[in-house]
Amino acid sequence: MTTTTVYTPSPIMQLPAVDSIKASYDMSTLREIAEYGCVSGIAHDHIYYQQTWDFFLKYEDDIEDYFHAMLGDEWMSELGCMGSAGVREYVNNLVWQYVECIANQIVEDNA
Repeated sequence: MTTTTVYTPSPIMQLPAVDSIKASYDMSTLREIAEYGCVSGIAHDHIYYQQTWDFFLKYEDDIEDYFHAMLGDEWMSELGCMGSAGVREYVNNLVWQYVECIANQIVEDNA
């Protein structure tokens, strides 16, 4: 008798925000995001404040749920975005961290 292990992604990786990232970037680009980060400019759909702001407004709950699941109740202080100069910079940094974390997870899951 052979047993087969079926990979079931975690619910946090099945959120609409994750689907949006998967739709925006191919595996090669996700690898580059994972390695170099969004600051490198490779995350073409998440470069400018307006792009990250719009992404945050659309997927705020998904982003918060992800970081809460990964870091617990103190997720905001754990991320270290608190030193941001303003709200837009904070949101930009938060979205960049989210995109980088999701890229890392997708790359690891497909290794």
